[in-house]
Amino acid sequence: MAESFEEPKVSLRLIVDEEKNKVVLAEAGNDFVDVLFSLLMLPIGTIVRLFENHRKSETVTVGCFSNVYKSVVDMDMDNFETAACKEMLLYPRGLKDELWKRFKININPTVGVNKFYTCQNFADCNMCSNFSSSNCQCGRLMDKEIQLPEADKVADVDGVFIRGRYSFIITDDLKVSVDSIGLVLKTLGSLGYADVSKLGERILDIGLGEVLTLLECIFSTNTPLTDTFLKKQRLHDVSQISKQLSPRVKEKDEAELLSLDVIVKKEDMKVLYVECCEDFVDLLFTFLAVPLESIWDFTGNNITLGCIGNLHRSLSGLSVIKKTRVSSFSCTLPCYYRCQKQFPMITTQEPRVYYRFRNSNVRQQEFSLTTNNEEDNYFLSCVTLIDPKSPCSGGFVKRETRFTVSDDLVITPKNSSRTSFCLLKKLQIGANDLEVKVITIGKAEALNLLSASLVTSSALSSAFGNLIVKKPKEETVSWNRVSKKPKVET
Repeated sequence: MAESFEEPKVSLRLIVDEEKNKVVLAEAGNDFVDVLFSLLMLPIGTIVRLFENHRKSETVTVGCFSNVYKSVVDMDMDNFETAACKEMLLYPRGLKDELWKRFKININPTVGVNKFYTCQNFADCNMCSNFSSSNCQCGRLMDKEIQLPEADKVADVDGVFIRGRYSFIITDDLKVSVDSIGLVLKTLGSLGYADVSKLGERILDIGLGEVLTLLECIFSTNTPLTDTFLKKQRLHDVSQISKQLSPRVKEKDEAELLSLDVIVKKEDMKVLYVECCEDFVDLLFTFLAVPLESIWDFTGNNITLGCIGNLHRSLSGLSVIKKTRVSSFSCTLPCYYRCQKQFPMITTQEPRVYYRFRNSNVRQQEFSLTTNNEEDNYFLSCVTLIDPKSPCSGGFVKRETRFTVSDDLVITPKNSSRTSFCLLKKLQIGANDLEVKVITIGKAEALNLLSASLVTSSALSSAFGNLIVKKPKEETVSWNRVSKKPKVET
């Protein structure tokens, strides 16, 4: 008989105002709070993919990032440097991926954690890759899997984020605090529930489906617990609940990154498209690999979006959180996300050095990898970890390529079937009504673009609008017949 698979569950107790059908408080243990904080670890590209898979019959958008992700999906493979480039953008990876398997509910069972691939001629080539779609320098596909020896597991009674064993209270807008009677009384009083006899209790077993719905509601509402577990509402478009962005001011002596040709409407100087080189597209694609936690760090108080801010502040401020978080003002990605024009606040890990060995057991003929060059094994030698992108290019898309990027970040390579004339016909705007502006962007504009991409449907206009010089109103001069003086009309 086939062994039945039981879906992992975590327990959650809801304190409910039955009359209003509203969650007043939730009580949870380490397991649920760990899963809740794990949502901040998700790369923005993974969030888009999870939403699409969870709501197949409905369109769920996350600002303009849904269009960036779909552009990767729709773009022909021959526009990418290698097949691995497209794979690493559709399934972003991070430096904390090994932690996912420790969560009671793993929302991101990442492919490729602790895995390496070689070609069938590994004994001679001495090269490996993190992607099975890579090609070895000998020309063979690197589809033979090699795994690093797992470190000895140490018993850990703590959670992934939580130090020790605690219970927590969580407000409907996702403010997480360590449970105490004093805090519960204070919170209930501030919410107008001094008489606790009027409140009911519900104990729920939460699975993967409920966590995905909660993730959607964290983006879209100020009452995600109520909307997820009581009202079971769907996600609204993220752009509907964001506030107006305030552009960042360029710092003194700030380095310029890229130059763009911006196509605007003369009437209101609204950005319609930009025409750009491959470096700007690489920048947009890199954003897909940035965790939600880092995006929130970068944007600061510039945006309001659901309850992400409350959750982020809880993770940063709880005294029982393990102090293993990186600086809030930088994001480090795996080495293979490095590009020629790197976003100033995104760094990449230096490639680690690996060694191969054949076990001293003569019956074991397979080679393995290790990070320790002092293993008591035969045939120990250094292994080259290749860049799954083309080493000479340093980017995701092919060099010497022009692209168009729409205001809502639909990215299209320019080729024989997508010419400038075709673009003008698609816009359905007279040529005299359009103007081309040349702008140069740096760190401030890149941060504006990152913020706008998360919360608006017009990222380019929001991010670069302050760089577009608006024409002053034209003045017409006529003569006043009585005074014989010029009269200025606007």
